Amino acid sequence: MSLTSNEQQQLTQALAALQQQIHDELRRHQPQYFQVEAGAGDDAIADVLSHDAVAQYLHQHTEWQALQRARARLSENVSDVCIECGETIPFVRLQAEPTAERCIACQTALEANEHRLHLHPHSSM
Repeated sequence: MSLTSNEQQQLTQALAALQQQIHDELRRHQPQYFQVEAGAGDDAIADVLSHDAVAQYLHQHTEWQALQRARARLSENVSDVCIECGETIPFVRLQAEPTAERCIACQTALEANEHRLHLHPHSSM
């Protein structure tokens, strides 16, 4: 929307760096690195390591999806438009979080709502 060509280039580079980081982390956390030798108590250890591997994979998958959405938003020239309210996302926010989709106010409200829901899982919506 209002990003300069220099800001777009900086954002493109930040997203490329994030992509490389995700690739590197996925390589480091391959499930075969979590295999253990059979022995007493190893089932419990294997369960914990397996859970850790799955959690790491899911985290990286979520980051990968955010990266892909950010690239699409950049190509559509709407990287700095909040998906909630349509206001401009300041470039300093995008520098800090290249995959940001919401302005600070909308992100804060989302996180507050998520926090409230986690604290009161049985409350009515």
